[in-house]
Amino acid sequence: MKIRGFTLVELLVVIAIIAILMAVLMPALNRVKKQAKIIICKNNLRQYGLAGIMYLDTYEDSFPYTFTWLFQDGGRGCRWHDVQYKNKQDGVLWPYLRHKDIHLCPTFKQAAKRKGCQWCDGSSIPIEPQYSYSMNAYLGGDGQGKVSNVSQVAHPWKKIFFAEENTWAIPGLSTHSINDNNLRSFAPGGGDCVSTYHNPPTGGDLDEGSGVMVFVDGHVDSIRAEDQKEIGTFVLLWPGRFLPDWYQQ
Repeated sequence: MKIRGFTLVELLVVIAIIAILMAVLMPALNRVKKQAKIIICKNNLRQYGLAGIMYLDTYEDSFPYTFTWLFQDGGRGCRWHDVQYKNKQDGVLWPYLRHKDIHLCPTFKQAAKRKGCQWCDGSSIPIEPQYSYSMNAYLGGDGQGKVSNVSQVAHPWKKIFFAEENTWAIPGLSTHSINDNNLRSFAPGGGDCVSTYHNPPTGGDLDEGSGVMVFVDGHVDSIRAEDQKEIGTFVLLWPGRFLPDWYQQ
């Protein structure tokens, strides 16, 4: 019997078809990979929300102090990327955060490596992110207009409990970046903001993506940078029914 093999032309056709299929599938696979990371980040914050609710149940609806909920020293400065803090568990919320792998969003880690640390002031500590979430400064005893009890929060389904932060500031949206365990905005475009590194637009501008947050009622949602600018980060954080007189949108 005469065995016939593939001709060179046939092999080239097969290779071309495979290349076309890869070109079609790769963008879809990348999108799936990004969405999987967002799901991880949302689940992390969902666990944070549950931990916060359990704390409230234990302490008669009183919030933990916003500077010591994760670390007793408030996680100030370069703590967020200091590997020595990997196993540090002295914050008041730690008994409710048993899972050690929920403190860091994988997308935050990538963004931090790319953008660096704005508030490191020349620190020689390598950027090895240890946590990426902060607590609303106006809950639990810190910040002007603070509240201490969940009963004082108007519309808890609209007010942030915990959220992601950037490692850099964005003109018109924030003047600070992650430098403690405390998320504080004090005017339009001033203070901290919710992160913007998820799903950036074409071109990969991390200033124009979206961020994830968990609200006081425990539900998780995301917000785009443009919507955050329009609504105002302060509005999402302020627990009172009415905005203060000094706040001008």
